[in-house]
Amino acid sequence: MITRLIIENFKAFQYAELNFTELNLLTGINGVGKSSIIQALLLLRQSQYTSVGEPFAGLMLNGPLVTIGLGRDAQNANADSEYVNFELQFESYTDTLNAQFEFIAESDFLPYASGSHEGNVGDQPLFVESRFQYLNAERKSPSVIFPTSNYQVQQLRSVGKYGEFAVHFLAQYQREPVVLASARIAQTNTLIDEVDAWFQRISAGTRLTTTYRSDLNVATLTYRFEAGENVTPDFTPVNVGFGFTYVLPIIVAVLAARPGDLLLIENPESHLHPQGQAQLGALLACAAADGVQLIVETHSDHLLNGVRVSVKEKNIKPEQVSVYYFERDPDADEHVTEIIQPTIDANGRLSQQPRGFFDEYARQLDRLLQ
Repeated sequence: MITRLIIENFKAFQYAELNFTELNLLTGINGVGKSSIIQALLLLRQSQYTSVGEPFAGLMLNGPLVTIGLGRDAQNANADSEYVNFELQFESYTDTLNAQFEFIAESDFLPYASGSHEGNVGDQPLFVESRFQYLNAERKSPSVIFPTSNYQVQQLRSVGKYGEFAVHFLAQYQREPVVLASARIAQTNTLIDEVDAWFQRISAGTRLTTTYRSDLNVATLTYRFEAGENVTPDFTPVNVGFGFTYVLPIIVAVLAARPGDLLLIENPESHLHPQGQAQLGALLACAAADGVQLIVETHSDHLLNGVRVSVKEKNIKPEQVSVYYFERDPDADEHVTEIIQPTIDANGRLSQQPRGFFDEYARQLDRLLQ
């Protein structure tokens, strides 16, 4: 598990330090650097660090996980040196990584300048293929058929950056038991049954069927809805709510995770009703309670409240949850982001409520009542 990340001179941050726990929520208005935290980790992963004693050759700014552009796009506006530095500390304390890269304004490759690494950094989930998932904010939209990849699904155990292989993944592993005890809510502990059970918390009566057609190299997904003894015909994803298919990769990736895995997720709440967003927060809390590390960018107060309720109901310990609020002073002379970290107590209460931190409902209500 990553316990500390330090960033210097990268994008929104001249200097930033985050102390991670199992569940980490990155919140704040648009354009203040939340995505930059995730991008820093993605850059290190796609730059193919190895554990055989060799340092990075350099930082690949454009690759399969993230696209930054050129060196000038990666450099912080107030950078005080010609280097970007990333430092990682892991749970074992003996595993650390410090890597410094040289800025070249018109290059998409920043050469490795200096650094150090100790312990078995290459064995950490960030650098191990089958223990890592990244889900982009832009995910696969509803379709009649879905792409397949034996390499992504069987070798990497990945649902794909855009969740495009989630249907294939679910069809492949639907009878596999879910190992996260806190996330089990179905009577039969298989991946498909647990996915169904969590979908029913989002929208009552929802059932899924997935099929992998190896002869056609496609996967299919259908939904049906139960109400008492009545069951609807199967519907293709294009004929049900957009949010179902958009959230499917999140639910599948979380339920298929194992303790120690690392999941980076952007905006999991997209296209979901507030009830579904709160239930998604509860699911993330269950996975984190069982040792999955999640770093989640979110704009949803409902998802946050789902996590807070999980703390209050003792489904996850408060010390396993970290909430970060990113803000920028519009009147400041410099383009600087500040990171505030409210804490959550055992009753799910927040230690502070900074201005702009999920308070828009109250602000608008005040205006209506004037």
